[in-house]
Amino acid sequence: MVRAQDALFVLLSLAVAAMLALGLNVGILALVGAFACGSLYLLIGMIPDRAEPFWARAFTSVFLSLVLACLVLILPATLGAMRPGVQSAQLAIAALLPAIAFGFEVVRTPRLIAGLLRYLRWR
Repeated sequence: MVRAQDALFVLLSLAVAAMLALGLNVGILALVGAFACGSLYLLIGMIPDRAEPFWARAFTSVFLSLVLACLVLILPATLGAMRPGVQSAQLAIAALLPAIAFGFEVVRTPRLIAGLLRYLRWR
């Protein structure tokens, strides 16, 4: 069964491809923004439940953050941002996303946090 998010994602990608073919730059900028928002909506819907094992959740979250990091690396270059300052910020954000995703899963696991606190109190 096709979800509404998937249909919207396909529709926006077809619209961006059509705008690129016709050379409509302002429309492309607007639709790329909508495409990015739709992608985030899809990625957020894919975050695993807390009931899943830690390593499965961590793998899924880090994988989704790598997909988001690819978007961070691709979109500014597509829109023409080629300055060195933008490129270094872009690389820093893309590199931090997987680390943030793994940290998010660690914080979401109460057993790991309790073990860490118990270890710190014991020392």
